Amino acid sequence: MRWELLFADLEARLTAAERAELDAEIDERARDERADVALAARLLAAKGRRIVLVVRGGTRVAGTLVDGAGTWALVESVTGEALVPLAAVTSVEGLPRVAAAVGAVDARLRMSTVLRELAEARVPVIVEVDGDQWRGVIVAVGADHVDLAGPRGERAVPLAAVLMVRAAP
Repeated sequence: MRWELLFADLEARLTAAERAELDAEIDERARDERADVALAARLLAAKGRRIVLVVRGGTRVAGTLVDGAGTWALVESVTGEALVPLAAVTSVEGLPRVAAAVGAVDARLRMSTVLRELAEARVPVIVEVDGDQWRGVIVAVGADHVDLAGPRGERAVPLAAVLMVRAAP
């Protein structure tokens, strides 16, 4: 009888050690997978949800995430739609913990691509940068800047400075 108890105890300890090892491996894999998740992938998983983007300078853009890609998000708020480059975002509220796959098309659909479409459509916009905003029509989009024609002439705005682009009322 003592042998049976000894073997049962040994088997229980081995089972517990195997389970602990498996749990540790699962935790490690989950951490590794989480390390590869990009903000854009979490944003894509939030389409249709209410989120709050905070951009440099503290401006908050609250509304429903309408669309997004690898480098930008489109949020519908009470003031209209705002196209926000992810490079300008300092924090996001309301994201799910899950992530969506960023497909090849989403990865290639850059902010500059969307701005070129706005330029082609001659949509009047408001381009917001740190502490200022300019109204006008996008006339050209370069590799790292956008040319905006407005009431006071034409100006080049570095894409790195853009906090958001809104349709002008």
